[in-house]
Amino acid sequence: MVAQRTINAPDWLEENELLALLLSHATTKYEYFASRARTFATKYGCDYATFKKSVEEANGESFTEWDDLIAWEAFDAASQEWKARYEELRACLIS
Repeated sequence: MVAQRTINAPDWLEENELLALLLSHATTKYEYFASRARTFATKYGCDYATFKKSVEEANGESFTEWDDLIAWEAFDAASQEWKARYEELRACLIS
């Protein structure tokens, strides 16, 4: 969703520069959360969905794996959220 906003800024700062800064911020946040999620993919040698299924279907309970599953889910969700925010900002810059 895009809303019209008015931002007070110095004369020397162009609107596209503000959007570029926001894009950079969104990219940084996405990369941070995606890299944290990738550490679990490397650790377990699979993607999130495969790991989740194996943890949920396991006979015994591994608290470490459940903790990792919760953290991985949070990092994955955060990276997807920031990716969506990036795409929204990018659409504003293009239009």
